[in-house]
Amino acid sequence: MTRVASQLTFCSPTQILRRMVVEQDEHNQIKRLFSMDENLVESANTLFFDGIMSAEIISVKEIMSATEIAQLAINYNYIDASNQLPTNIKPNGKPLLLDFGTSSLAEINRQLVHLAPALCTFSIFDIIAACTYYPALLLNQQAALTEKRIAKLLLWEGVDLVNKNITELTQIREIT
Repeated sequence: MTRVASQLTFCSPTQILRRMVVEQDEHNQIKRLFSMDENLVESANTLFFDGIMSAEIISVKEIMSATEIAQLAINYNYIDASNQLPTNIKPNGKPLLLDFGTSSLAEINRQLVHLAPALCTFSIFDIIAACTYYPALLLNQQAALTEKRIAKLLLWEGVDLVNKNITELTQIREIT
């Protein structure tokens, strides 16, 4: 069992939890989510991180056909950041779906540096949902970070937590 905690845990767009501990087994299955504030004593063997925890990033481009992706514009503000990085992305009333075209965190982090100014009109939670929650939902996978879900946990660091924005220093790493 591993236990990790951070300032914020992104479970879904409507459930962003403060000071939560996520307990996982050796197969990455979430066994428990519990608040650090509800315990009278600190949870033993818990790793604490500065940032936002989320599930893994999913690229629909790696799974769906070009025809299926073209249909995404009906329900989503789909942004393909894999080839040419957009310079100006505006909210359009539809959920943002941000596709890096890869699940490689090294490549995603390289793209994030250049994407940060274009994503300034979105909250960090919209951005996290756009590449974790909505792709999973679209692919009929378990989208919310809940007990019994198997997930690789990611840590979003270098985020402006006061204004809830991405910065040019934002980086993502896997929590292992």
